[in-house]
Amino acid sequence: MSSDVMKDIRDALSSRTQHFVLPKQWASMRKAEALEKETGQRILHFEKGDFQGDEFYPAPHIYEAAAKAVHDGHVRYVPGPGLPELRDAIAEEMTSRGRPTKREEVLVTMGAKHALTQSLLTIVDQGDEVIFPNPGYPPDEFWITYAGGKVVYAPLVEPDFAFDLDSLRSLITPKTKMLIINTPQRPNGMIVRQLDEIAEICKEHGIIVLTDEIFSHMVYEPQVHESISYVKDFKDQSIVVDTFSKTYIMTGFRIGWCVANAELITAMDIFQQNSVTNVPAFVQLAGLAAMTGPQEHVLQQTARLKAKRDFVVEAFNKIDGIECLTPDGSFYVFPDIRGTGMTAQQFADYLVEEHGVGVVAGNAFGDRGEGHIRFTYAAPDEILEEGMDRIAKAVEAL
Repeated sequence: MSSDVMKDIRDALSSRTQHFVLPKQWASMRKAEALEKETGQRILHFEKGDFQGDEFYPAPHIYEAAAKAVHDGHVRYVPGPGLPELRDAIAEEMTSRGRPTKREEVLVTMGAKHALTQSLLTIVDQGDEVIFPNPGYPPDEFWITYAGGKVVYAPLVEPDFAFDLDSLRSLITPKTKMLIINTPQRPNGMIVRQLDEIAEICKEHGIIVLTDEIFSHMVYEPQVHESISYVKDFKDQSIVVDTFSKTYIMTGFRIGWCVANAELITAMDIFQQNSVTNVPAFVQLAGLAAMTGPQEHVLQQTARLKAKRDFVVEAFNKIDGIECLTPDGSFYVFPDIRGTGMTAQQFADYLVEEHGVGVVAGNAFGDRGEGHIRFTYAAPDEILEEGMDRIAKAVEAL
């Protein structure tokens, strides 16, 4: 294609696309996969936010429900907000957690990411300010910017990446419309513990809270998952996003949900029906089987992940120059690598180029992530052992 044609195409793009770049958090994965293809080198992938290996698959009854639904002909359009029986099951789940919920307050979405996208595009207007955690989840920034909003960064304070409440208050202006929180947090796996105080601040200023809780069932004892939506008189001021992807290991099914005030859910349903129409019926029936069927598989997988977390944290902390906090949940660790004398990107590049280990540079999640890497431990034990051995040797070689 000629350069003139390419220029014409670029000129034709909407001004709203000027910030479009490929996902920052996947840059390491793109580099690792390119190296594998070019060199034939075997790379160990800890940069992906997904499960690896034969031990991480949905429970058999989920597969069976999906197959039966297709066989029985559940392949047509269905109601935009979701099958009534699945919305009822999600409402029951949220009520049992601590947020009394009715069917009308539930929207079934194409994964948690689409729930986040619809929430932001339905609420954020030109010039609105959205307070965003730093480090945080980059796709949220993408859609805030697309909507014409302004991202205002709230620094999370080490070692446990807590909100600085005084700083949070200082960021609020008359244009502040929303606050985003993740709990357990991406990328560091820590629980947000100041929920009552944050709710009071947001009540005072009429700020909506978008709370991303995709790891709600991946919280390790003795910690317990909590949501700002449980705070008294705050549920209508919050939007809860969750997913089947992590709890039930259904990442490829692309099904999540959003719980909010019924009027807001109605507006988001209109958005959904005019974009993806609905989540496929057979996927929803698989989700229903996951949520209403036996839960032993969830407990087993959470216990398995906790053991992997403990192994990885201990292994990182044995390496000179690296310190690793024990996360409360998720399947990530976020070790501090500043003792190596390298930046996050330098260290990530060094690991993949010289030692065949893929990780994500922490600054992909904001400048407060500098000096860290994100490492996904939802992988087979033998891969984790080999990966940690390679990282130890890489640091020793420095």
